[in-house]
Amino acid sequence: MSSDRESLRVGVDLGGTAIKAGAISASGQILERRSIPAELDRGPQDLADRIANLARELDFGETVGIGVPGLLDREAGRVIMSANLHQIDGFALVDAVAERLEIPAGNVALENDANVAALGEAWAGAGREQADFLLVTLGTGVGGGIVLGGEIQTGTGGLAGEIGHICIDPNGPLCGCGKHGCLETLASATAASRRARELDLPEDLAELSAQATNGDLRAQELLHDVGLDLGRGLAAATVLLDLRVYVIGGGFGAALELLRPGIEAGLEERAYGRVAEDYTILPAELGPDAGWVGAARIGQLRGQENS
Repeated sequence: MSSDRESLRVGVDLGGTAIKAGAISASGQILERRSIPAELDRGPQDLADRIANLARELDFGETVGIGVPGLLDREAGRVIMSANLHQIDGFALVDAVAERLEIPAGNVALENDANVAALGEAWAGAGREQADFLLVTLGTGVGGGIVLGGEIQTGTGGLAGEIGHICIDPNGPLCGCGKHGCLETLASATAASRRARELDLPEDLAELSAQATNGDLRAQELLHDVGLDLGRGLAAATVLLDLRVYVIGGGFGAALELLRPGIEAGLEERAYGRVAEDYTILPAELGPDAGWVGAARIGQLRGQENS
């Protein structure tokens, strides 16, 4: 076994449609990747089985990190509520996975998916040279992870960074969290597809982006409007934390250059005392690997804390 294999870290990123996992060396070299369908309807016990199987396939060593969207009870190792993955609400995922892997529960770290993605980008991606930044993931929902002084900020109750649930329009669409007009009802990949459908534009975001790139004014206007709402959400974080750097990731993050004009307009409209030139908006570098890379890192860190 090579030294890289001996020092690998393993992480798992749970999403609404897929479970991504991988192994990364201590130096940040990605060694292996896996992706399987989430199939959450098969129930939480089956989910724990498949997460444990992935960890074994990747030769996990002593620790595993898991990124999950939603509100977490980190002490109990369970998901309190996930707006888009209600099937695992209340489930003690850490204990279930630790039992299957026959390791202490302290060696399985559970963290919000956007937080682990931010940690991944801070360790091995676009945030390597940024002491402070906000990672925003555009996917089924809108996730956020705050890095200040090079460290993830989770807040006293673990709610820090939940930018997807900032209210943009109190009369807006109903969110999976039960409230109306959250940012993720207007600027997530799911929301962009819905808004495109309402305008009789392609719901497939790659197709929509291609049309905008090729000069379709209606597609361009829609993506500008989505970016505008996203910028308004970022402005709220700016007012509170005086952040200047944003890293945009998630599947819909691939459309960043089409969203950028709207984002800058939203920031200028709502951010107190700032103009667009004050901000740096970067594309995430790790793509779909960010979540599991950060989860691997936090698994290692929590394992050290508990050793």
